[in-house]
Amino acid sequence: MNSLDEVFENLEIELEGLDSIINVSVKNIDEEIYVDIEGLDDEELKNINLNFDIDDEPREPKKLHGFMYYDFGLNNYLEGGKFPNDNAEQYSVKPWGSWNFELGAGMRWYIAKPLSLDIAAVFSWYNFKYADKGTRIIETADDITFTTDLTGADYIKSKTTVPFVNASIVPMVHFGKHNSGVNHKMFRLGAGVYAGYRLGGHVKYEYETDYTYSVYHRKGDYFLNSYKYGVKAVFGIHDFNIYAKYDLSTLYAEGKGPELNPISFGLNFTF
Repeated sequence: MNSLDEVFENLEIELEGLDSIINVSVKNIDEEIYVDIEGLDDEELKNINLNFDIDDEPREPKKLHGFMYYDFGLNNYLEGGKFPNDNAEQYSVKPWGSWNFELGAGMRWYIAKPLSLDIAAVFSWYNFKYADKGTRIIETADDITFTTDLTGADYIKSKTTVPFVNASIVPMVHFGKHNSGVNHKMFRLGAGVYAGYRLGGHVKYEYETDYTYSVYHRKGDYFLNSYKYGVKAVFGIHDFNIYAKYDLSTLYAEGKGPELNPISFGLNFTF
C-alpha cells in the first residue's frame, strides 16, 4: 500500500533519470494507479512502467497535542448580580482599560470524535482600573474601604492588579471541516472549570500636583482572596477563540471588602 506522497516521490526519481519526456500516461484501475512514461535517455528511447496500490484511507490525526496559550480581554466584576457602575459605587471600574492577561501551556487530548479535553497551567493578571481616577483604598486591621482623594490633584490613574497561577480543565466539542494542528476541526465549543492561587497584589495611583508627576505603588494583600475558582466557556473558529470567565469566588475575603465576583471576556490564541 502506498500513500500519494510515496507515489510522487517514486515518479520524481524516475523522471530525473530521463533527459526528456515524450509521453506520460496515468490510469486508475481498481484502486491501483498505472503510470507509463516514454522518454529519452542518452538519445535512446526508454519506457518506464510503474503501478501503485493506493491507500486512500486518511491518516489518523494525533490524539495528544501540546499547546501554548494566550488570553487578552477585559475585566469587570458583579456585586449581587449587578455591575457596581449601576449603583455608582466607588470601586466601579472602567469598561475599557481593565485588562485581563493570561499566558500558559497545556495538553489537548482527543478522547474520541468529536470530543477533546484541554488541561492547562496558566499565569494570569487581573487589572481593575477604577472609573474614578481619584479612588483610594484604605486598609485597616479589620477590612478595606474605598474612598476618593480630595487633595485636588490632577488624577491620572488608580488601579488594583492581582496575579494568579491557575489550572483549568475544559472539555471541547469539535465540528466542521478538517483543520490542521492542535485544532482538528474548523469550529469548537467548550465549557469547563478553573482554580487559582494568588501570587501577590498591588495598588497603583498616578497623579500630578503643581506640575509634578507622582506615582504611588504599594504591594499588599488588601484582604484579597488567596484562592479563586470559576467557570469558563470557549468558542473557536479556525485558530481563533473567544472566551468568557466568571469567578464563583469573590475578589476579597468574606466580610473584609465588597462581595465582588470578577468576570472577564476576550480573545484566546492557542497554538
